[in-house]
Amino acid sequence: MSTPVARAAGPPAARQEVAFDTSGSTGAARRWLRQPWQLEREVELVGRHLIGPVDHVINYAPPRHLFGALFGRWLPRMARVPVQQAWADPFAPLMVPAGARLLVVCLPMAWNLLHRNRPTLERARSVVALHSSAAPPPAAHRLVHRAGPLLRAHELLGSTETGGIAHRPLAPEGAGAAPWRVLPDVTLLRDSGTRAEHGRIERLTLRSPRLARPERAARPPVRWSTGDLVEFTGDRSFQLVGRDSSLIKVNGVKVHLERIDERLRARLPRAECVVLPGPGDPLAGEGYVVFWSGRRRGVDLAAVRAVLRDFANPTRIMEVAAIPRTAGGKPNTAALLAELRPAPHPLSKRP
Repeated sequence: MSTPVARAAGPPAARQEVAFDTSGSTGAARRWLRQPWQLEREVELVGRHLIGPVDHVINYAPPRHLFGALFGRWLPRMARVPVQQAWADPFAPLMVPAGARLLVVCLPMAWNLLHRNRPTLERARSVVALHSSAAPPPAAHRLVHRAGPLLRAHELLGSTETGGIAHRPLAPEGAGAAPWRVLPDVTLLRDSGTRAEHGRIERLTLRSPRLARPERAARPPVRWSTGDLVEFTGDRSFQLVGRDSSLIKVNGVKVHLERIDERLRARLPRAECVVLPGPGDPLAGEGYVVFWSGRRRGVDLAAVRAVLRDFANPTRIMEVAAIPRTAGGKPNTAALLAELRPAPHPLSKRP
């Protein structure tokens, strides 16, 4: 950052635990508490390893969520740099001081806005974009491709419960995704508690000094399993394979839905695709549905089907005008699955 990041002492009230709520999208909503030193430690780690010096911050992530709080509130305060809270008014003109080293804190919706404001970004000396919360949209990969070397971008993998776990460069359009590399204070564990082995697919389980404390617990857990399935590519690196909840069997064959999702994003960068468990097939057993949007950008159904040839057939492939998203930028699964329900007949009687 423009000056070395210092831990802010602050008044006693400011040193109390900070509360964050999970959305409930992957389980019941819960409250998690973090010590200020945990937040400061994460800002320092990510700042040193990914971001570098910063003079100005533009933040599209609401600070009520951990990602927005860390890099849209704590980082500017610790580095003593100004911040534009763009999440409050995403369409307001961007404030980019000439020659500034700029950090942009991104959710999926931010990337189209950054595309539109590319001439304004070019006033900066350098731009670092930090992305979290959901898979980057096609606009992110296009901007990284077109705006380099001025702009470099990183994805950050983490959760309310764990804080940041791992990172990777956000791939430019046409390039494959790199493995995730864990942050220095994170230890990967096997189910037995020993260190992770190469080439195995198992649950992502970890130890970290930044694990949050559940509201009704006396202390943070010793270890945490995220529900993600990963394939280890090294001592401290892995590829995401899917989630426990995204592993299904079609005709007795295991299908990792997030692996399909990853392939669709890699092969169809101009489309938005979401793969979800769906209605089962009476013959094949479990099933899945592919939602896609991208016809205006030159993608058609045949292209989607071509990518899916290497996988078990989906129950349904459904085109939508746009992928609906939550306030946090994640695909709105409830809204997508509602598209599968047949509309009531106009003459049907109400119960």
